[in-house]
Amino acid sequence: MKRKKLRGYVIPTICLILICTILFSSYKMYEILSYEAPVKDNDNEPVINGNYNENDEMVNATTSSKSIIRPYVLDSVTATIPFYNREGTEEEQTAALIYYEGIYMPNTGVLYTANEVFDCVAVLDGVVKNVKEDSIMGNIVEIEHTNSLTTIYQNLGEVKVTIGASVKQGDIIALSGNNTLTSDNSNALHFEVFYKGELINPEEFYLYDYEEVINE
Repeated sequence: MKRKKLRGYVIPTICLILICTILFSSYKMYEILSYEAPVKDNDNEPVINGNYNENDEMVNATTSSKSIIRPYVLDSVTATIPFYNREGTEEEQTAALIYYEGIYMPNTGVLYTANEVFDCVAVLDGVVKNVKEDSIMGNIVEIEHTNSLTTIYQNLGEVKVTIGASVKQGDIIALSGNNTLTSDNSNALHFEVFYKGELINPEEFYLYDYEEVINE
């Protein structure tokens, strides 16, 4: 009986199949060996690549961007006389006039008042540049925050800071005092903001970008 002779393409084909099988097996083995199981957090949710910090949730919950604060913390404080806006309506401008000894004057800041004595605080970090007493505006504290920003606190009662002192945002600098510009306000703070060479509306200033202001 004669042995059948394999055709010429059979052996190369078998070899090619074997080679492909070996390569495929090697690749799958590599995937298995290099596989890194995801780490799960406390809620059994997978964390990509296992990069999980158990304090991440706490950090994200407590980290928030800073903002400019108001010069008081008492909730009952109100703006009695607003800033005089030269581009405002006639009604807005009339409300922002101060009448003193027969003369109407545009308000260069905001007059805040309350029914009780309240703490006056620094709106941003800064250095106390001046502390003085005025016959009309009472005790005055000036704080320089940047080369472009100075805040001025007037009508103060007891002053808690001295010239040259460094203050942090929220530090108490004084107590509210008597307002001599109007006769019906015994607990007052007249607050001015001098920014980039001019007096601006404090109520608008509180909305400015914190980082932009402090980096001036």
